[in-house]
Amino acid sequence: MPRFKVLSVTRGVVVGTVTMLAVACAQSPTAPTGSATVLTPALVAPANGALIANMKQPVTLTITNALVTDSTATVLYTFEVATDAAFTSKVQTPTASPGNGQTSVMLNPLTPGQNYFWHARATGGGTVGLFSATGTFTVGPALALSTPNPVAPQAGATPSGWPTLTVTNSIRTGPVAQLSYRFDVSTTSTFASTILSATVSEGPNGQTSFTPPFSTPLPAGTLLFWRVTAVDAQDGITSAASTTLSFTPQALTRQAFLAVTEGQTLWPGIQPPGTNGHATLGDGWDVRSVTSFNGVTFLSPPLEILQEFDLIDRGMDPQAAIDWMHANGYFNDGVWSPSNSVVGYPFEYIFLNNDTGAWDLVVRVGG
Repeated sequence: MPRFKVLSVTRGVVVGTVTMLAVACAQSPTAPTGSATVLTPALVAPANGALIANMKQPVTLTITNALVTDSTATVLYTFEVATDAAFTSKVQTPTASPGNGQTSVMLNPLTPGQNYFWHARATGGGTVGLFSATGTFTVGPALALSTPNPVAPQAGATPSGWPTLTVTNSIRTGPVAQLSYRFDVSTTSTFASTILSATVSEGPNGQTSFTPPFSTPLPAGTLLFWRVTAVDAQDGITSAASTTLSFTPQALTRQAFLAVTEGQTLWPGIQPPGTNGHATLGDGWDVRSVTSFNGVTFLSPPLEILQEFDLIDRGMDPQAAIDWMHANGYFNDGVWSPSNSVVGYPFEYIFLNNDTGAWDLVVRVGG
């Protein structure tokens, strides 16, 4: 095997000689054709076999500088990036002057969903060095998330207490991982600061909802703004924020408090129009377990009856309240009897007590 001598240079001063073996491989020095001997650089980043998310482009390649024995020589590094190990299909060949101990180049955006091979070599003093060992990396597939669409509460809503915030789920492009949704609520439309921020897992049936805990302080009577962002934490991408909508929460009504006591939200979806204060709760409106006339045990008052009264309290007549619930995706099997001022349900009924002007809740005693 041939031998040759390389001058060991420190700060441009010859301090001795060492004998090196010339090895026929990519990491070997090359016999100079000019005034210098040029060794091969070492790959630093990205790590060999790295998976780089498409959203993390552009990719930066970094090497450790090669030894060039002529300290006065002008050195240039050539990088090659290809889609095959033989480098017959090069996609980029950037060059760079040496940095301090390491040299880096930033690539132009590469085609996503593709494996890439790269290496680098130094040229100095008329000598073209050998290419380094080959490294590989993969640019992940193109991923995108559409903007979630707010469903409820719509602009101008005046819910009793905190409403349930609901959006349609984001549409994915590419193999997106499990999504979550960040709900932000602010007193300003610019969201310079938030009074509430929560991230929840994606919901089923094309929608995701978040109901602030009952313990969350409620700024009753304050105009609030809300928006939602879809998040793919695994791939490090987010959607654009949804359209910003506003609502003005009102102090918790008695019917809303009863719903919370039962572990439910009074209006989990579309928020009803109007403001409360048009009707009064009378007797029988206490949370309790009741056994009906035919032996069925249920929790009173049922949510649909609380919702019915809330709509009456917002100024609707009983039949209009039933119709509004049907039209907006809420269950209500009540029957309004105007002549008796009664809304009948399977096991209970509510009626307008003419003596007190309040709506009483009564358990039925027969079929």
